[in-house]
Amino acid sequence: MPQPQNTDLFTRIRALRDRDERRLRAGDTEVETLLLLAKVSEEAGESVEKYRRSRGWGTDGVTNASATDVSDEVCATIMAGLVALDRICPNASAHWERYLAYGYERAARENADVALES
Repeated sequence: MPQPQNTDLFTRIRALRDRDERRLRAGDTEVETLLLLAKVSEEAGESVEKYRRSRGWGTDGVTNASATDVSDEVCATIMAGLVALDRICPNASAHWERYLAYGYERAARENADVALES
């Protein structure tokens, strides 16, 4: 699959959002927003299901999903989340960067605290 050159993450996400909105054709912006948000949990559920199947749980021990299948579903979940964020947030890229920095700083503090305790 050809990759766009020098295209930032949210330019790509907007292309995915355009496709998803075109496919929805709900005719109601609130319903479309709700559907894009619901897509995140749908994809997350598929990730869990693929992982379960990759472990052979509930399949009489038969594994019928690979680590790649699980990883692909996790990526689909992340993409759905970023599409939904782009839909509801006027500057999704800045919001994502701010929240990612917050998460990183929090993890760094907690990791440092654990290191001090050991």
